[in-house]
Amino acid sequence: MAKRKRSNSTETKIEKWIKEGRGQGEGAGYKPWLEIQDVASNGYATRNLGWKTLRKHHFLSDFELHYFYTLEWSSYVLDIREQYPLLPLKRTVEIAERIGVEHPRENGSTGPLKVITTDFYLIVQTQTGQKTVVRSVKPIDKLTVRELEKFDIEKIFFEEIGITDWGIVTETDIPKIFIKNIGWFYDAKTLDNRPNINLALINRLEPRLYKAIKTEEMGLSNLALKYDEIFGLEYGSCLFIIKYLLANKTWQTDIMNKLINPSERIEIFDKQMNDKSVGMGGVS
Repeated sequence: MAKRKRSNSTETKIEKWIKEGRGQGEGAGYKPWLEIQDVASNGYATRNLGWKTLRKHHFLSDFELHYFYTLEWSSYVLDIREQYPLLPLKRTVEIAERIGVEHPRENGSTGPLKVITTDFYLIVQTQTGQKTVVRSVKPIDKLTVRELEKFDIEKIFFEEIGITDWGIVTETDIPKIFIKNIGWFYDAKTLDNRPNINLALINRLEPRLYKAIKTEEMGLSNLALKYDEIFGLEYGSCLFIIKYLLANKTWQTDIMNKLINPSERIEIFDKQMNDKSVGMGGVS
C-alpha cells in the first residue's frame, strides 16, 4: 500500500534538506541549513573559499559577514558553521511550550512552524582542548522582547545537549576599523585567482617591498605601482602581494586602530614583533 503524502510543508522541507546534507558535516564538507537564495534578505556568499573551511560561506546580513571576519582572523577558531539548524524541530517546539513563548513560524506568525537556526556554530581551540561555542549576532536596536524570546529557546536547546558557551554578539563586539581593514585584504589570502603570482615570487620580492615600505615616503598604491614597473609585473601585482602578506600575518600593522588607506603610507611592524589577537565576541 502506497504511503500517504504528507501535508505538512515544514516536515516535507526538513526531510528534503536533510537528504541534501544541509546542516551536516564539518570543515569543507559542511552545508548551511539556509543559503542566501532561501531567504529574502541582503545576504552575502563569499566570493572565494573561507580561510579556515575552504568552502563558500552564506550570510544573511552584512553584520554576520563582519563577525565572520573576526572569526577568520582568530587563531583559536578552527571551524565555522553558519546557519546551523536546531534539530529535531520537536525539541525546540517542546522548549517553547515549556517556557511559554511562541515558536517561530514561516512567514511571520501565520505560517507553519520553522526550523530555528543559530548564526554561528564554532569549534574553538582552548588550553584544555577543543570546545563548541555558539554565537548569535544581532544589532542592539533589534534586540526586541520577541527576539530575546527566540534566543531563550536557542540557549536552552544548546544547554540541554551540553553546549554551555552560548552568547549574543552585538556591534559593540565588532571593531569597525578592523572590519574595514580585513575586508580590504580578505580575498588575497590565497593565490588561487592570481596565475601570474606564485609563492616563489612572493618570497623573492617580499624583502624588497618590506624595505621600500619602511624607508620610502610614498602612499601604498603609488609605491606598489612603482615596484610593479621595477619588477616588470602586471599592474596591481605588488599591491596584491602586500595584501597577501597582511592576510597571512607575514606582515603586521595596527589593524585594530589604524585604517589602511591605499593613498597613504602604511606602517608595518618590525618582523620580530608578535601579533595580537582580537576579541571575537567572547571567543579569543
